[in-house]
Amino acid sequence: MDYRKVLRLHYVNKLSSRAIAASCNCGKTTVNRFLKRFSECRELSYPLADDVTNEFIENLLYRKPSDKVEELYRPFNEEDVYKALSRKGETLKHLWQKYNAAGVVDNLRPLSYRQYCRRYARWCDSKKITFHIQRYPGINLELDFAGKTLLLHDRRHPELTSEVTIFVATLSYSDYFYCEGMTQCDIRNWIRVNNNALDYFGGVTQIVTSDNCKVAVTRNKDWVNPMLNKDFQAWAEHNHTVLQPAKVKAPRWKPMVEGHVKIVTMHILVDMDEMTFYSLDELNTYLWQRMDEENRNDLSGLSYSRLDLFNKEEKETLLPLPSTKYQFLERQMVKVSQDFSFLFDKVHYTMPRKYLKQELEIRASETELFVYNRNGDLVRTHKRSYTPRSWVVIPSDMPKEYRDYGYWNVPYFLHKADVIGPQTRTLIENVTNRFEHPAQSFRSCHGILKLADKYGATALENCCRDAVLAGKCNYTYVSNTIASYSAEPETGKPKTSTLKPVDDKPVSGTFKDDDSKYTLESLMRRQEEGGSAC
Repeated sequence: MDYRKVLRLHYVNKLSSRAIAASCNCGKTTVNRFLKRFSECRELSYPLADDVTNEFIENLLYRKPSDKVEELYRPFNEEDVYKALSRKGETLKHLWQKYNAAGVVDNLRPLSYRQYCRRYARWCDSKKITFHIQRYPGINLELDFAGKTLLLHDRRHPELTSEVTIFVATLSYSDYFYCEGMTQCDIRNWIRVNNNALDYFGGVTQIVTSDNCKVAVTRNKDWVNPMLNKDFQAWAEHNHTVLQPAKVKAPRWKPMVEGHVKIVTMHILVDMDEMTFYSLDELNTYLWQRMDEENRNDLSGLSYSRLDLFNKEEKETLLPLPSTKYQFLERQMVKVSQDFSFLFDKVHYTMPRKYLKQELEIRASETELFVYNRNGDLVRTHKRSYTPRSWVVIPSDMPKEYRDYGYWNVPYFLHKADVIGPQTRTLIENVTNRFEHPAQSFRSCHGILKLADKYGATALENCCRDAVLAGKCNYTYVSNTIASYSAEPETGKPKTSTLKPVDDKPVSGTFKDDDSKYTLESLMRRQEEGGSAC
């Protein structure tokens, strides 16, 4: 910090601490602490003398305690502390408590916990010592990706390739590891390879330490409270384990898997890089063969392998796997419409009346849909359908009388169709009759009638006329063909119908169209002349 500049901005320019911090590229708290120390210092005052430098100010306000001050406190043996920390369950806090319990000895006071930690840290820095994390069976599983990738070739076009990322999982105690190739590093495949790793180990550890990849950790800003991917968190809860991601850019937090990434890269992937693979199964089969060989080889300088150590000391300590594997769930927010259904993956699923117009959360597995309300409670389970535009109906969801439930009902749509014309009414009747439950047709009826707003009532009536005659009473046909009718003039000769009389015999009877009456014979005559039959 430029102390002289801070003092000038404060006393001369009268700037706030925030403005000073922004100007000097430092923190506001640091500025406030410096100004407080400066105001309490009796040896300095503003304006400063010309010979007062920033170094002089720092030494005066932030001077370190002298050796005479440190001699007032009782020392401790840092070497003994380092050895004690290797014991299981031992902590620096506990060692300080034992040191502090002795109290004053030979007129020397004990150090505070903060000073105790600082003095031990200085000793470690002077010795260039890094703390060794003691590993115990069945406690930790470390996850990471290998930096080197492999390639899959297309049989028909060998020059076309796709990258394969190598996933590595390592048990911290026995060094027993698992690896697998994956073409897409999305959450679905991440869950799949982790399930395969647990199956390979035959159990799950108490803690899982993963890398800070997006499929595992959404944000890890301060390490203390990382934001985990909610699907990966659900995977951990299903397997009764705890996720503790490594610190960002700190490979020492997962040293075992980092070491195995190096082993897999140098001993396996380098050889596989010179080979040609045409399928992921072929690549993984060879990768697992080499992985088993590495796990069975004796460790350097030892008479046992990773597999021997795993079977002898760690396998029995793993937590048992749940009876079923965790399934990745697709999540989506939906809204229940007036037809008592919501739309998910182009399929309609019905819901009871009390959920009309409510937002629900859908969690979909490969076979089932789990419906949750806004409070996170499971309210319904549906069998998943993969047929587009199909309906999954629970009969109890369908009300007996639609007039009691909102304005979307059969009379409502027939009344709307009557306003446009008789052919539109006929088509709406045919659409509603196609379904076992008329409510399933409400969206189609609504879509058909809304086309009149865009193309006009005359175009919709003419289009519905030909749709009825052609026997194609559905929304798709009307929406695809109505554009050609909108180009016709509002007045003039309508489009020629292809309707043919059943026979030439006249049929007696009358039909009412608005307030006029026409005989069936006259309608047949109009049709032969090229006019509209109705």
